[in-house]
Amino acid sequence: MAATNAAPTGTAPSLREAFPRLRHLEQHDHGYVRRLEKLQRKTRKFASAYLRPAALEIDRRTGEDPSYFDWDLVRAGARHGMLDFLLPSQIGGGGCLIAECAIVMEELCAACPGLALIFGAHGLGISPLLLDGPLHWDVMAELVESTRGPDPLLMACALTEPDAGTDVEDVDLMARARISSHARRVPGGYSLSGTKRFISNGGVARWLTVLMPVDPKRPAETWTCFLVDAETKGFSVARNEHKMGQRACPASELTFDEVFVPDERLVGRVGDGAGATLIVLAASRPPVGAIATGIARGAYERLLGWLRSDPDAKGLLERQTVQLKLASMAERIHLARQAYMDAAVEMDVGTLGSATRHPLMRSLRVVPNAVHKQRLVRRAVSAPRSRDALARLLGRMADNASVTRSLGLSSLAKARGGDTAMSVTQDALEIAGLTDAPVRLELEKLWRDAKLCQIYEGTNQLNRIEVYRALVAKQTMPALPPVKRRVDAEGVAI
Repeated sequence: MAATNAAPTGTAPSLREAFPRLRHLEQHDHGYVRRLEKLQRKTRKFASAYLRPAALEIDRRTGEDPSYFDWDLVRAGARHGMLDFLLPSQIGGGGCLIAECAIVMEELCAACPGLALIFGAHGLGISPLLLDGPLHWDVMAELVESTRGPDPLLMACALTEPDAGTDVEDVDLMARARISSHARRVPGGYSLSGTKRFISNGGVARWLTVLMPVDPKRPAETWTCFLVDAETKGFSVARNEHKMGQRACPASELTFDEVFVPDERLVGRVGDGAGATLIVLAASRPPVGAIATGIARGAYERLLGWLRSDPDAKGLLERQTVQLKLASMAERIHLARQAYMDAAVEMDVGTLGSATRHPLMRSLRVVPNAVHKQRLVRRAVSAPRSRDALARLLGRMADNASVTRSLGLSSLAKARGGDTAMSVTQDALEIAGLTDAPVRLELEKLWRDAKLCQIYEGTNQLNRIEVYRALVAKQTMPALPPVKRRVDAEGVAI
């Protein structure tokens, strides 16, 4: 391990080198660029000090025992702001937008994608709550407070099932998906039953955003999001999967056996989950593209450092075939990076930008955290009228066409990034050959880590279908919840 830590690497790019457009942007908003640079330096310092030195050993241990989880590293991440950067600034979080989250994920994944995924999956679990405005700020405030103590809380998002993976990430496919889970209306809330599989952080999360249909015969129309406390009776972790890559973050099978969720822990409204899933994917796929870009960059930098310094690599860097391969690797990384930043900025500024500037959101900054935890306040903000008002507000701040365009750009970034991670890590391994230098182990791990980027957040095939629909066919998908709708006696849209 010591030899690995001491091995020199290629030079990581500065923010202006990574995104040339920012040199022009800073002429208009110098403070924005400086904030991004500060975040990049902070994350890079944390990743270098904590993630890379531990990466190979934790990967080895989780390969032998999938139940192993390094809580000490999570605590270190909490101290350095890696668990609260996505949480609203109004409750003490970092208040980062999508572009900032993407920069964080690239830096973390250039060090260790598996450990980085712990923080990324935590952010994914939080994402559906952000669409609900202040309705669940009591739980999010609890998450922030936990980062200040010895036992930080993690979140997860439970979406996929044993027989329904990518199917549940597309509205058209969902109607034909083999979904076995369901939520049943009971007095005071809902009872959740079923199995969720391949859930990152699922076995270690305290809170989970869980998506299930209320009517199994109409999954797309009744797909609904619930906020579940993992300590609720009936919830259990069936197993942790043996993974090829990104092992440090557990992928778990979760069982819901009549798990009760009170009405106030409904996320959005019954039946709004399918559209919310599209919005969350449009927001989460740029950071996934950044994860893949970080993996590719990590392989490129390790290889370049080895070529420049290790006697075993003497002469390789002078070969034109190697130079051409390195140039191609740098080219693919740069283009993948621009793709995820384009998608992130489109989401931040174009699609949901008005939300961050809305007077209501700004006014909530002055509300003390203790207020969000009061039961009467929670009842008021979770009442049907409040949820309908939030749907109307979201409809005024965005439209289906803009969300669809963001989804197309985000899907493009995700697919391009996943393919780049696989091709660059493969090229790096081929150039390194069978060297017994520590860099070989790191490159092998990054190659294993890269494959997941073509699978999670929807397979690359599905993502390219989204690119076709949004950017080629110019279709508009129903992403925003309807402002007005008819509902049956159970509160299900009809």
